[in-house]
Amino acid sequence: MKSRWILAGLLTFAACSFGFALAGGGLNFDFLIDADRAVMQKRFAKEVWPLMVRGGKEGCVGCHNGKIVSALKLSGNMEKDFRMMIKDGLFIPNDAGSLLTRIQSTNRKQKMPPPGRGDPWTKAEMKVLHAFVVDLEKKQQKKRK
Repeated sequence: MKSRWILAGLLTFAACSFGFALAGGGLNFDFLIDADRAVMQKRFAKEVWPLMVRGGKEGCVGCHNGKIVSALKLSGNMEKDFRMMIKDGLFIPNDAGSLLTRIQSTNRKQKMPPPGRGDPWTKAEMKVLHAFVVDLEKKQQKKRK
């Protein structure tokens, strides 16, 4: 009887921990000061967001709107999505799950957008995202010191 209670307690703890992580209670990769966050959000709105909403339903926002199973879930609200992407570490350079890495990937299973699902990003568009990611990382490093 006692072992059942222990097992039930462990399962409850695991379920709560998993639910907490899914609800956004996981790691936070936002190390920006408020002024830098505001500057980068303006750049994101001007440079990156238009690339993510292009193509309507075929674009990043159209596909990652919660209807597919993915770590990237976009609301369509630029400000909210920017904050979420920073917090979740989706702009970390050279990270396997980062937006830049997924867009540049040649692996069919990792490539975004997947082959046959929307137009791939051009080299010029990738360059815009790369510059944004590099500048964001410099500001993040400044805050961590």
